[in-house]
Amino acid sequence: MAIQHIEQFAPEHSQRSRVREFADQTLAVLKLVPDLTVDNSQAVSNRAFIGFLIGVFTAGLLLLLSVNTALTSGAFTLENMKQHLAKVNDQRDAMLNQVATFASPDTLAKTATKLGMQPQVTINFLDINGGTNK
Repeated sequence: MAIQHIEQFAPEHSQRSRVREFADQTLAVLKLVPDLTVDNSQAVSNRAFIGFLIGVFTAGLLLLLSVNTALTSGAFTLENMKQHLAKVNDQRDAMLNQVATFASPDTLAKTATKLGMQPQVTINFLDINGGTNK
């Protein structure tokens, strides 16, 4: 009878040992997970990292703004130079028109008459070989 009693408890004992082995394996798996609690030092380092990112982002925006301002300033300078060039070209054209007006034969004749010059009535030719006028 004692042997039967031991045989009856033997399967339970083997089941209990299996449950314990499974529980030990489960605990071992659970022990591998790191502790996910956040202490104050990590919170401060996260804040510092976020502050650093905000600083880099702000510096990038300011750099982009300064580059954009410089390009816009250059565009305004270029536009002013184009306007100045147009004025200078207009003045040049006006002076060339004035020179063309002064260089016309009628204007030259009137100016010569005002200076006391008289028009040539007869045409004289100079003969270089003989030295006489014809």
